[in-house]
Amino acid sequence: MTHIVIIGGGPAGVTAALEAARLGAQVTLVEATHLGGRATWHSLVPSKVFLGAAEARSAAQSWGAMLDRPDLGALRERIRAQAEAQSQRQHHALDQAGVRLLSAVASFENPYTLRVDFADGGSERLNFERAILATGSEPIFLPHLKPDGQRLLAPRAMVNLTTWPEHLIMIGGGVTGSEYASFFSQMGVAVTWVTDLPTFLPRVDAEVAAAFAASLAQRGVALYPNAPVEAAESAGQGVRVRLRDGRTLEGSHAFIAIGRRADTERLNLEAAGIEATRQGVVVDDYGRTTQAHIYAVGDVAGPPYTVNRAQAQARVAVRHALGLPTPARDAAVAVEAIYSDPPVAQVGLGEEEARRQGFVVTVLRAEAAQTLKAHLANHLQGMLKIVAEASSGRLLGAAALGSPAVEVINALSLALQAGATVEHLAHWAPAYPTASDLVRAALDGYGV
Repeated sequence: MTHIVIIGGGPAGVTAALEAARLGAQVTLVEATHLGGRATWHSLVPSKVFLGAAEARSAAQSWGAMLDRPDLGALRERIRAQAEAQSQRQHHALDQAGVRLLSAVASFENPYTLRVDFADGGSERLNFERAILATGSEPIFLPHLKPDGQRLLAPRAMVNLTTWPEHLIMIGGGVTGSEYASFFSQMGVAVTWVTDLPTFLPRVDAEVAAAFAASLAQRGVALYPNAPVEAAESAGQGVRVRLRDGRTLEGSHAFIAIGRRADTERLNLEAAGIEATRQGVVVDDYGRTTQAHIYAVGDVAGPPYTVNRAQAQARVAVRHALGLPTPARDAAVAVEAIYSDPPVAQVGLGEEEARRQGFVVTVLRAEAAQTLKAHLANHLQGMLKIVAEASSGRLLGAAALGSPAVEVINALSLALQAGATVEHLAHWAPAYPTASDLVRAALDGYGV
């Protein structure tokens, strides 16, 4: 029986442990803090509770009902309850699968041995045949850009928020920045959104990202692209954010979300001979590191930092580590979703990236207002872009904005994985009326 040691108990590590146990391996999972990882306790679960509250409030308002802001104490309690429940479900699943769970810090002594240090001062050495690194990522902070948990916020500090900001300055134009800028704006907080890049949501198709930023601007969010931040500091009853060009922004709170990086600090990768860069541990399409019996999955293997990608990597790595047939991971079919208002989702190549890679493309577009479902649901804001190779019609990617964005892109990700063409989509007959009518509207505009 192959012994697999998995380091990290977040979504990638838990998925890897359950998959390995299901396939007959002896599994040891080492987690330094709480099972569930940062996703459960500090990022994904908290943000989705906040965003769910904002969505419910906005939905009520769209039908004419005016709701007060939810009580922050109640939101904090819901976050705690949801995180604990998720962690307990994972504990139960691992226990049922026969996984040995160690609450400890693991580091390599050599390519086949780990040192495991427990909180009580004890330690243990683990010899293994295969290892999977799943230690996740951590937020990036700079000396002049650090949260204090009071007025200078970050995702982890959100669970300690006791009063609503009057004016929030969001620093960072990526996924976390977009979700929390959207959340606070929906809650009636004045928001200023700052990024050092020319565009917000730089990984997203430029046209869709621009439409998203414009929607927030229409809601009153002040946008500052191309505005690197020099420093952020508490100042009396508020904060002061100094831009590199000399301008100063003032608000009641600032939120720092300037990026994430792979968490490898305690692994002692050098002792195992594992190569890593600033992006993360270097891996191939099966998750193998520069030591072929050691794999890395999820955020520790670099961006994009999404749970669905991490779990897909984990399943591929486990099967490959056990010598079972498995296709290489196809990064192009992992959906990237942003649960803002309006939501944004993308899979595969955006239009600009496809052209940069040398493709001659055809772009199919549709507006949400072209569909009956959008009118019935009173969600008229949104769009869909489908990018296809001009000569063959083969799908290269898609991006969407608006209420149906994630579900539509989920469906198109399967089509992309299957190598579908525009002609294949033309024969698709989803239920009507649904969000998938956006695809039909795009095809009608293309003449298919």
